[in-house]
Amino acid sequence: MEVPWFPEYRDIVLSDKPLFDEAFRCRPPEISAYTFTNVYAWQVPHGYKVSRCKDSLLVRRPVGERWVFLEPIGGKDPVSVALEVIREMGDRAEFERLHGVVASALEKAGLEVSPTREDFDYVYLSSDLIDLPGRKYDAKRNFINRVSALHKWEYQRLTPELACECHDFAKEWCEERTCATVDGLRREQCAVYRMLEDYGPLGIVGGAIRIDGAVVAFALGEALNPQTLVIHVEKATGAVGGLYQLINREFCAHEAREFAFVNREQDLGVPGLRKAKESYHPVRLVETFSVRPRWGQTC
Repeated sequence: MEVPWFPEYRDIVLSDKPLFDEAFRCRPPEISAYTFTNVYAWQVPHGYKVSRCKDSLLVRRPVGERWVFLEPIGGKDPVSVALEVIREMGDRAEFERLHGVVASALEKAGLEVSPTREDFDYVYLSSDLIDLPGRKYDAKRNFINRVSALHKWEYQRLTPELACECHDFAKEWCEERTCATVDGLRREQCAVYRMLEDYGPLGIVGGAIRIDGAVVAFALGEALNPQTLVIHVEKATGAVGGLYQLINREFCAHEAREFAFVNREQDLGVPGLRKAKESYHPVRLVETFSVRPRWGQTC
């Protein structure tokens, strides 16, 4: 299916993966939003659509009467593509999750640039998440030791059968938290289901913790760039303390050893989530920016 030229758009489909993968190879991403899995899995909850502009792919979503775009994907000059969109759409267009270099160039072109702290990605040394070395990880090791003392558990890598069990577990997880009544959780649930249903074609790696044969936690991720594995999903039952620490360590131990870094995505501005991500001692945050024209600006 051909991708239409801007300003025409269409839905994103699974068969678009090779096209997106080739575009990402042109400029390997550091920000977790820039994998085909994230674009495809969130296509329904965000209303993502795709078009072409110059030598880049454009992904956009509706927000009220405006259209919010991701950074132009692929191509040699994302700045010129973004300016082309602004010329066409004026203040009806906005860009989100931009890399700092692109945002800085657009600011010099006269656009309004703002850092989006809630979307900063947390990046860790994979060896830290696997080995949990030193006193700063004492609490993490203690949680895992308590699980091991009370339960006989096993880690299993993702298979088609296990993906179905994780799907059922995710459904139960959401029922306990009434995801249908919380917009952010409802959207996430839709994305998680799509990742599990199409994990093979998407190139997702994953694994789950079993206790007494039942899935009690699982994680999903993939390569973000040659040095970094990104973790898209971590879910664990609240009935057993320490499972989030355990699934994080085991998933990284089995899937992240060949990578120098692990990206655990953003905290969405949720205080508890921010505290949890900071407690793993990231080596850096990947800053992201939003860009919009000043009122009435058309470049």
